[in-house]
Amino acid sequence: MAAATLAWGEDTATNFTPDNPPGMTPIASHNTRAYQAAKWFMHGANLGDYLEVPPGEKWGVTIPEEDFVKIRAQGFDHVRVPVGWQHYAGPGPDYQLSPAIFSRVDYAITNALKNSLAVIINIHLFDQLDQDPTNTTPEFLAIWKQVAAHYRGFPPRLAFELDNEPHENATTAVMNPLYARAIAEIRKTNPRRTIFVEPGGWGSIHELKNLVLPPDENVIVSVHCYDPFYFTHQGATWAGPDPRQTGIQFPGPPAKPLVPDPTLDLHPWVTKWIGEYNTLPADQNPSGPVAFTAELKYVRAWSDHYGRPVHLGEFGCFITADPKSRANYYGAMRRVCNEENIGWAIWDWNANFRYWNEQKNQPMPGMQEALFGKP
Repeated sequence: MAAATLAWGEDTATNFTPDNPPGMTPIASHNTRAYQAAKWFMHGANLGDYLEVPPGEKWGVTIPEEDFVKIRAQGFDHVRVPVGWQHYAGPGPDYQLSPAIFSRVDYAITNALKNSLAVIINIHLFDQLDQDPTNTTPEFLAIWKQVAAHYRGFPPRLAFELDNEPHENATTAVMNPLYARAIAEIRKTNPRRTIFVEPGGWGSIHELKNLVLPPDENVIVSVHCYDPFYFTHQGATWAGPDPRQTGIQFPGPPAKPLVPDPTLDLHPWVTKWIGEYNTLPADQNPSGPVAFTAELKYVRAWSDHYGRPVHLGEFGCFITADPKSRANYYGAMRRVCNEENIGWAIWDWNANFRYWNEQKNQPMPGMQEALFGKP
């Protein structure tokens, strides 16, 4: 839940009170390198299901060179490139990275930069770090030492994001000192490079209150938001049992009430949510902007207080949802982010939450207008 000093839905401009540990000291200036760099990362797309896919597994996508031209032409100003570096690391203590992964990441970075796209690269799906952060710390630091050295001469529009969605045992409190060590390591070769960090709880907005960062003035904080989850992940079998019900629209309520499929044996909290979706008016409906508006206002208030720019590194909707609802959702999220001056990156470009339809060589229905149309 949110910090005890601010309930979601309150006027964050007048009611925000800092709740982070004392070690999280505010940065007074809002004109730091991080704030300047944040202007490069306002409207982005994740190249998801691409370079984070383990070698030999077949669920990934390809990103042809011409796609970088299309990404820029659509209106995006940056790409976020998830990378599974850990799949290409040798044994300790050096954890030497294979040249093969550098070649693939170089391809993505150089094509993005060539097309005037800023780039964020990260470590993605590092399950061992989530499960055993203490014993995986040497590998984590060794990866960043090598990545930082390899890209030390690249333009400043390339940014590093330390870890995607830490969770399980990689709590925010555990990651705080690990982030400080990684930042110090990167600064040896990249003293001016922009660095992104995420709180624990899968990059949760609710975990911002536990974040403690070193007094480095070129760090941007990234959070993720997939609310309303039962809408955005409906029919995604890999997302657990709760979002199995399909046919959920955005925004609610539906013209005709949705009857839960009895064969799905949904949990009571899911059927309760569906009941509220069926009956509550639009301004209170759980499948509507109310699901994320107050959270993003909290992000803005937190950012303003601590002098740390914040980026919405992931939001998106699985393609099982109907096209109109998907476009409505992306448009609503974009408008709230614009109101709060929060940069964003959709999940994703051409995979299961896709913006781009490769077969038709065009955006999915309504998506261009949703993200780049009228305010």
